[in-house]
Amino acid sequence: MKKTGGFTLIELMIVVAIVAILAAIALPAYNNYVARSKLAEAYSELSGLSLSMQQYYQDNRSYKDVTSSSSPDPWPCASGNLGAGQYFSYTCSPSGIGAPTTTTFTAEAIATSPDLTTGGSALMLSINQDGTKSTPQVPSGWTAPSSNCWVHDQSGAC
Repeated sequence: MKKTGGFTLIELMIVVAIVAILAAIALPAYNNYVARSKLAEAYSELSGLSLSMQQYYQDNRSYKDVTSSSSPDPWPCASGNLGAGQYFSYTCSPSGIGAPTTTTFTAEAIATSPDLTTGGSALMLSINQDGTKSTPQVPSGWTAPSSNCWVHDQSGAC
């Protein structure tokens, strides 16, 4: 009798089970990594918007829109200057906080990416005229940070 080479069904099932276990461990870690990488957009845009508002204040002594259509220094919070990024939308006049005043402003980034908007709530990051960073809202399954900071991951770490 000749011995034929190959794998038995049991051996193949063991390999499939091992691959499934590894995928079950790796996939959530990868998804968390992808979600964290998307936060960099909001950090960058909010920091840039805050800097633009500070420069505008230096020129105009107000965070309100005091520019004219012929002004060389456009208001950073104008609808044409804000908008939607790839994973977030940005605003300077969020509901509940109000539009920028002479001495204050709050800019917000609200997640539009599906992995940052779970359970009916979206991740929201904000910054104000003092440079205070906060995370007023987190998606379901995320832990809210214990201090004023921008959340870095689902654990609520800053």
